[in-house]
Amino acid sequence: MLIMAFSVRLGWLPSGGRGATAEWLGVPWSWLTADGLRHLILPAINLSLFKVSLVLRLTRAGVREVLPQDWVKFARAKGLSPTRVVLGHVLRNTMIPLVTVLGLEFGSTIAFAVVTESIFAWPGAGKLILDSINALDRPVIVSYLIVVVCLFVTLNLIVDILYKLLDPRVRLEAAT
Repeated sequence: MLIMAFSVRLGWLPSGGRGATAEWLGVPWSWLTADGLRHLILPAINLSLFKVSLVLRLTRAGVREVLPQDWVKFARAKGLSPTRVVLGHVLRNTMIPLVTVLGLEFGSTIAFAVVTESIFAWPGAGKLILDSINALDRPVIVSYLIVVVCLFVTLNLIVDILYKLLDPRVRLEAAT
C-alpha cells in the first residue's frame, strides 16, 4: 500500500531499489546520499509503523496505570514540576515492560526485514538469504541463522542489563 500510495499515485518516492551510493571506509552506503535516503524512506516506514504504534500503546497504558498511584500524587504534592514527575517517576516505572517489548520487537524487525527487502527490491541480507534458499546454499543459510540467533541472545542480554539499571529492586546477588 505504501508503494501504491507514495510511488504510483503520488510519485513522491521511488518504489524500490537502493538509489545512489557514496563510499565510506571502502563500503558503498545509500544513506550518505539524498537519492539513497529517498529510497530508504518507504522501507523504513514499512518496518517501523507497526512497532511504533505498539510501543506508543504500551507506553500509554503504562502511564495510565502509574499516574493514579499514591507516590505520583506525593511527588506532585512535594512541588515537583510536571516534567520531572513524568520523566523521573512515571516513565521510569513504565520502562520495564517497555524495554522487554522493545528488545523483542527490535529482533523481529531484523527478522522481518527479509520480507521488506524483497518487496522494496533492497539488496541486503534478505536478498542474500532468499537467494541462498533458492540455490540450496546451506552454509550461507546456517551462517545467517547463527547471526540472527546471536543477535537475539545479545538483545536479551542488553534487556537484562537495562532491567538492572532501571529497577534497583532487581539485584544480581548470590543465593545464600
